[in-house]
Amino acid sequence: MKRIPMLLTIVLAMGLISVCAANAGEVVDMTGRTIHVPDKIDRIVSPYRIATKMILALGMEDKLVGISTRPSPVAALLFPNLEKAGIADRHSSVEEILSMSPDIVFTSPGPLVENLEKTGIAVFCIIVENPDTMIRGLGLIAEVLGRTERAEAISTFYQEKMDYIKAQTAGIKEKKRVYIVGARLLTTVGGDFYQDHIIRLAGGINVSHDLKGGWASVNREHLAAWNPQVMVTIPYYSPGLPEEILSDKGLGLIDAVQNRQIFTFPSYIDSWDLPSPESILGIMWLANTLYPEQISFDMNAEARGFYTRFYGTYPIEIALEK
Repeated sequence: MKRIPMLLTIVLAMGLISVCAANAGEVVDMTGRTIHVPDKIDRIVSPYRIATKMILALGMEDKLVGISTRPSPVAALLFPNLEKAGIADRHSSVEEILSMSPDIVFTSPGPLVENLEKTGIAVFCIIVENPDTMIRGLGLIAEVLGRTERAEAISTFYQEKMDYIKAQTAGIKEKKRVYIVGARLLTTVGGDFYQDHIIRLAGGINVSHDLKGGWASVNREHLAAWNPQVMVTIPYYSPGLPEEILSDKGLGLIDAVQNRQIFTFPSYIDSWDLPSPESILGIMWLANTLYPEQISFDMNAEARGFYTRFYGTYPIEIALEK
């Protein structure tokens, strides 16, 4: 019997629940709230950056009338209608959201949800903590918007790539130690952040895994004791940070600095470290970076294939090491 991938199983299982509910005009979101879904959805407001990325992956960009931030240059090129969308984030007022006349709002839990509910607007919440919940959230949004086939295709792609990476790195006895650099050198991710899962799935070890609370502040003594072999910066925080790290004489004894193993997560529609469908490319890229002898992804070809298949186009080539 053909094995159904784990993530696809999640999508299908949630789909069965949601389909039954959707037939009655109701769905259950990731907070357990029952949401009445309008019969027709023409106007979507997404004050949550991650929900927006999922809606784009599902090919529903033409329905977005409100998003949390201005689209990146690539996103604006791929989805020209986004330039016309209003701007409203999770801290916006109810009045700002209502001015966009949404049929439904996709967001994350917070005060905005309860306040919007009082107006009778359908508000669907997702909670994204790891790859499984990201795929689950994608599948639930797909059910609401009638795009389940696209969600299942993305889920299958995600699982196939992870299975390959796991098989190729299974025999590695000493996994690479990785340090994610946040907004500054001494800010990093704890074990409860999505980037921690990216490192693990790529076959590495997050040296700050035992920390909790999202972005955590550390000191140089922590960094020296951890002695990461690879350091990865985040493009939306400090693009020039790799050069600063390499020129910092106080870091000269750290393996990653000595061996010039300082990298930055690639970005296209958005950064590949965020909990969106694009993050599978981040896992693949990091696995390639950590274990070039075991992993043989041609990331240029993989990126081209991913965006062409799931977004319909790949207008700008990005240069990635194989």
